[in-house]
Amino acid sequence: MRYPAHSIHDATLRTTHAPFLKIRAWHIAGVVLVLCCGALAAYALWPSNEEGAGRVGEERPEVPAETAEIEVVVVEPRDFPLRSEATGYLAPWREADVSAEIGGFVRQRVVEEGQPVAAGALLMKLDERQARLALDEATANLMKLRAELAVRRVGTDALGGSSSVDTTALAAARRQLAEAQSQYDAGTLTDRELQAIRSAFEAELVRSGVDRSSIEHATVGVTQAETAVDRARLNLDYTEIRAPFGGRVADLNAEVGQRVGTGMAVMRILDDTRMKVEVDVVESEMVKMRPGATAVIHVPALGERTFEGTIYAVNPAIDRSSGTGRVTVAVPNPQRQLVSGLFAYVALETDRLAQRIVVPSVAVLVRQGRDLVFTVKDGRAQWTYVTVGARSGDLTEIVEGLAPGDHVAVSNHFALAHDAPVTETVVDAPTTGIQEPDG
Repeated sequence: MRYPAHSIHDATLRTTHAPFLKIRAWHIAGVVLVLCCGALAAYALWPSNEEGAGRVGEERPEVPAETAEIEVVVVEPRDFPLRSEATGYLAPWREADVSAEIGGFVRQRVVEEGQPVAAGALLMKLDERQARLALDEATANLMKLRAELAVRRVGTDALGGSSSVDTTALAAARRQLAEAQSQYDAGTLTDRELQAIRSAFEAELVRSGVDRSSIEHATVGVTQAETAVDRARLNLDYTEIRAPFGGRVADLNAEVGQRVGTGMAVMRILDDTRMKVEVDVVESEMVKMRPGATAVIHVPALGERTFEGTIYAVNPAIDRSSGTGRVTVAVPNPQRQLVSGLFAYVALETDRLAQRIVVPSVAVLVRQGRDLVFTVKDGRAQWTYVTVGARSGDLTEIVEGLAPGDHVAVSNHFALAHDAPVTETVVDAPTTGIQEPDG
């Protein structure tokens, strides 16, 4: 059989080149396999390199040529308070509704909301005309009764009334009362016996005539008239509404020309030079808290700034339904930056560890299951393994691995390699740690 010339040529090419094509494919596959094995071997050896990165003579990760700029803190031993975190709302230390003691029209209002006032300062003035008329009437009645009393005394003296008094029995009764009081204080006399002796003394006081003036005043009505004058003067004073204590005005509820009724709240006074936060703390943490311990307050509305306070009071009763107890925290507020009603995170001291090495928690990294920090020596980052202790908020105790004076990286250090060149900026180490709860 004869084949076309081109068919013979194609068959020859397939027969001649097929072995070379198969050999080249296997060769490529082998190269890929070798590369993969090498990568796996390098990965398997990497943990040993990493663990020995801080030891002389062992292989270290590759050092980048570029200098990194980092922030560091200088660690020194200090007290480390352990804290329990809670949330609450700011409230003024004292607050009071200011009410009208008598009814009337508002004649003058001298304050506005937010205005600071001193204790006793005038806040509002009511129409005083009716109260002043009542005082004038009571005063006139008193003067009339006093005149009648004077005329009565003159008449008594003209009829030969004696002004002498017998004080012998009165003196004896006074001595007996003094002795009875001493016996009562010593616990040898009952309250009922003391009251009986006092009543006998008062009766002798009337019989002796020493208290004759008081009896005459009551008989004529002068005493009642004096009381009426005092009451009228008090009502006149009530037309001026004054601050019960120093603070700031809030919730104004009356305008000039408005009629207010007796007992109506016209405004509130907030004593906010010191604030308080009442928080609910779980019972396991509450039993560790004591008045006078420190507290750290963070108000998100005021940015990243924190405020230092103290635990003022711990409620000794636990709410059995929730398993929590109330703790009151006092916060100084001399600049009045804290405002009533603001939400706050509160970290309360439950214990205090003396003279510990503490770093911000962000400084501690985990590599191959071990804790480490980057220290800086001679301008280079050193991979330093550490043993951590207690954690509280955003601070962590370092039990082993650091010494006083070490410079520890706290920013731009996550991607550093051992012995990498760095430029450090020393920042202040935090004195208190507080971490906002999730959510």
